[in-house]
Formats: sequence, structure tokens, C-alpha cells
Amino acid sequence: MYNSLRARVTLGVLAIMLTLLLVSAVAITTLRRLGGEIETILRENYRSVIACVDMKEALERQDSAALFASTGHDDIARPLLAEQRAAFARAYAVEFHNITLPDEGAAVREIDALFRDYVASVDRALAAPAGPARSEAYFRELLPRFTRLKRATERVLRMNQASMESADRSAKAAARRGVAVTVGVGALALALLLAFTWWLPRMVVRPVQRLADAARTIGGGDLDVAIADPGVRELAPLAEAFRRMVEKLRAYRQSSLGELLAARDLANATVQCLLDPLVVFERDGTVLLTNEAATRVFGVEPGDGPATAGEGALGHVFGAARERVIATGGVVAPGNLAAATRWRDRLGERYFQVRAAPLRAESDDGRVIVVAQDVTRLRRIDRLKSDMVATVSHEFKTPLTSLRMATHLLLEPATGPLTEAQREVVTTARDETERLRLLVDELLDLVRIESEAGALHRVPVEVDELMRAVLDGHRAIAADKGIALVVEPSGALPRARVDPEKLGIVLANLVSNAIRHTPSGGTVALAAEADAAALRITVRDTGEGVAPSDLAHLMERASTRGAGHEGTWRGLGLTIAQEIVLQHGGELLAESAVGRGSAFTVVIPHETSPAP
Repeated sequence: MYNSLRARVTLGVLAIMLTLLLVSAVAITTLRRLGGEIETILRENYRSVIACVDMKEALERQDSAALFASTGHDDIARPLLAEQRAAFARAYAVEFHNITLPDEGAAVREIDALFRDYVASVDRALAAPAGPARSEAYFRELLPRFTRLKRATERVLRMNQASMESADRSAKAAARRGVAVTVGVGALALALLLAFTWWLPRMVVRPVQRLADAARTIGGGDLDVAIADPGVRELAPLAEAFRRMVEKLRAYRQSSLGELLAARDLANATVQCLLDPLVVFERDGTVLLTNEAATRVFGVEPGDGPATAGEGALGHVFGAARERVIATGGVVAPGNLAAATRWRDRLGERYFQVRAAPLRAESDDGRVIVVAQDVTRLRRIDRLKSDMVATVSHEFKTPLTSLRMATHLLLEPATGPLTEAQREVVTTARDETERLRLLVDELLDLVRIESEAGALHRVPVEVDELMRAVLDGHRAIAADKGIALVVEPSGALPRARVDPEKLGIVLANLVSNAIRHTPSGGTVALAAEADAAALRITVRDTGEGVAPSDLAHLMERASTRGAGHEGTWRGLGLTIAQEIVLQHGGELLAESAVGRGSAFTVVIPHETSPAP
């Protein structure tokens, strides 16, 4: 009857709500009945019981007072009698106004008559002179009247106590009935809830589950699945949409199969035409695809075993790159020719730049493509360039040394007096010679660093001592210019594992540049700090600063700090510093403001391997 999800769910929810309302109504009725029974006990009997107990206590004390009077102690008896008669009257008034039982009224009136008679008898006894007659009157008249009055009071007390016990039994019976009814209704509610829990998945979830199963089958590539009628009004459009989708997918598969085959053939032909060796690895490291160049150069074939870091091209050339891609999840590419992989075969020594990347398609998760570019010729050209620069630089050093000595000797007083114009010319020649010497030294450092790319000799180093050693080597130059060199307090720094020689070159270049571009009276300061990730050494000066437009080009080899300033070749020293920092796996950061100085920060991660 109900072929709608909304109707089915609404029916189940209404059943649960009605059951909960029924349980609540039964519980409320039971509680109200119990409350009424308890209220009846408190209103009808409890006050009477308390009043009777108070009357008994007052009577017993009056009897004690009468006994005192019979022995002649009127001073004690009379005040006590007055006090207890008033207490009895108050308790009697409470009982008189709380008569609720059928025979209770007559018993209360009897108590009143007996009490009046008892009071009159006590007063007559007290009027007689103290002596044996008064004592005899107590035992003959007062004590019997007291006993009858006390028994009448106890009779009213027992009547109310019996009524309370009856009301208590009635309340307990009502409570048992209420509990039984509540348990029965609760059991019925639980049964309805269990029935709804069993019924809802069958009537609501099962049609959705059938559609989900059909969707998973379609997602697996089976387009012959039949979409059954869910039997639910809201799901009928969804089932119909699935049917139309399957029909369109079937048509699309039939129409695009030829195009897909053509695209696959085109991709294979493109891969085979590549001049560089190419290998595609499966998730487990098995070779999935190679091109002709990879087979010819390295002998790698599809189906070869998982690549390892062992012998052979699969491990040495391709496997290491694949493992780095899997470890990092990103593209792996060499930074320069010096990081090329060496490979020796029957044709001799060759170098390859190996690039690797993960295949991004979800179905290809874990697959890696690796390309090895032959850079042997480029590396030889780069080596020739470096050798030429090194040779020219070495050849420059001898004449430069002679020129440097000559200009220094000309400026010595022992050489003879010079005119002001001659001294200016010789001073300019000396400064330019010093610049050429610095340039040659930087060129030689750059050639050596490039030839030793990645070759670091890390040892534990005290950073404070290294910074002081660098500043000590520049104190003479700084003193000539009137510049203060400072090592800022850095607290307790851990020993850093770095290449002290190369890091010293970095700091020396940064300090030299800072001195060169700081006017007299300025300051060059070194500071260091370390955290769990990296070591940071900052060289800060109070010099001329760098314009924002020039800051981005400082690391380029031909960059300048500013037209007209001394040190046009500053960029070469920064290039050397940056190369060394990159070998440590770090970075060189620059901050500057015109007229306010510059700050260069060397960031070196702890125990980081050299960059590829």
C-alpha cells in the first residue's frame, strides 16, 4: 500500500511516538495515584497520630504532677499541671479538627468528657489539705480516671495507625499495578521498535542498497547490469536515470572504442619515438613500459623485476629516482649538470639527467614514469667551460699579484714622493687591482664548488666560534673603513653538522659584501639561532640597502647592488654562497630597505642531505 519512502518512514515514526505517549500516560497516571494515596495518609491520619501521641505525653505528665501533689509538693505540681493541660488542649484541638474515620468522632468526644472529669477530680484533690487524705484520693480517684483517659486516647491512636497501615497497603498495591502496567506498555513499545528496526531496512534501505550494488557494478565496467524497479516512488526517477546512463555508456563505449585504440597507438608511437630512454614502473616496481632507447642503451625490457638500489640500470639509473618519487610524492629532477647520474657501458662513460614523476590518474596510483636524458656532451662542454675559467683565473693571478705589489710599493713613502694627481691614479689602480683579485678568487671558488657539487664534509661545528673566526678575518678591512663588527648573543646553540670550510666561505662572502656596502661608522653584525628544524645565521648591516626592484636579482651571477657603487661583482659572491647553501639542502634569504641596511639569512636544515 505504501510505496513511498516518506510514507513508510512517517508511519514508523508515528508508531514510536504513539507508544512513547502511551508509556508516558501510564507512568503519569501511576505517579498521580501514588501521590494521592500518600497525600491521604498525611492529611487524614498522620496529623491525628501526632496529636494523640502529644495528648498521651501531656496526660502522663499531668499524672506525674498529681502524684507530686499527693505527696505535698504543690510548688512543683501546680505549674506543671497548668502547662500540660494547655499542651493537651492544643493537641486535642488538632485531633478534633482532623476527624476522618467513621468512629473517630465519638472516641474524640469521649476523650473530651473523660478529660474534663479528670481535671475536676485533680482540682478537688488539690483543694484538700496535704496529708494522707490527698494521697489516698490520688490512688482511689485520680489514677483510675487517668487510666481510662489514656486508654481512650490510645484507642484513637490505634484507629489512625490502622488506617495508615491500610492506606500504605493500598498505595503499595497501586504501585505494583502501576509498575506492571508500565512494564507491559514498555515491553509493547520495545517490540514495536524492534519490529520497526527490522522493517525499515527491508522497506527503505534494501531498494537503495540494490541501486548502490548496481552502481558499483557499472563502475566496475559491467554495462550489462539490469536496473530493477525499486518499488519506491522517490527512487523510481533515480533508477530511470541509471538506466539512461547505462544506455549512453554502452553507446559511448561502442563509438569511442576505435578512438581509444587509436589514442593508445599514438601514445605508444610517441613514446617509442623519444630519443631519451623512458621507463614506466608498476606499483610493485615491475617495468610496465619502455621505449626503444631504454632497451638499446640500458637493456631494460617490459616485465623486468622490481627495481632496487643494487647493480644494473634498473637500480642505479631508474630505481633510485622511482624510490625518491614514492618517498616524496612529487616530481624529482636534478638541479644542475653536476648532479647527473654516471653510467659506464661498452661505449664508455656517459652521464644522464634522470627525471621522474608519479602518474596522476587515480587508477595509476603508485605508478612512476622515469626519463633519462643523455647530457654527456653538455657535461663535457660545462667541464671545458669550468676548466677554461679556472685556467684563465690562474693565469690572471700572477700578473695581478705583480700589479698589486707594484701599486702598494708606489704608495709606500720609501718609494718617493708622489703628486696628488699621481697618488690618486695609483690609489685607483690599487683598488681596481684588489677588485680584480677578489673576482679571480671568487671565480676559482665557484669553479671548485661546481666541480665538487654535493661533496660535503659535515662535522659537528660550534657556530659561535665559526662566526667569530669569520669576523676576525675581516677586522683589519673593517677597521680601515671604521666599521664595527659584532657577534650578537645567541644563547646556548647546539653543535651543527655542516661543512665548516664551505659555510665559512658563505659567511665570509656575506660579511665582505656587507663591509663593502656599509659607510664609515656603520655596523655589521652576525647572529645565529636554532630550533628543531633548522639553523639560521643572519648577517645584518647598516649600509645603503637594496632597492626592491633589485632584490630579486641579487643571486644572479651578473647582478649588481646598484649603479655607481663599489663592488659591481657582488652577485658572483652571492651566487657562490647560494650554491653552498643549496648543497646543504637549505636556502639563502635576503631582506633590505634603501638607506636602512640589509640582512642575509642562511637557513640550513639539521642533518639534511645535499640537494640533487
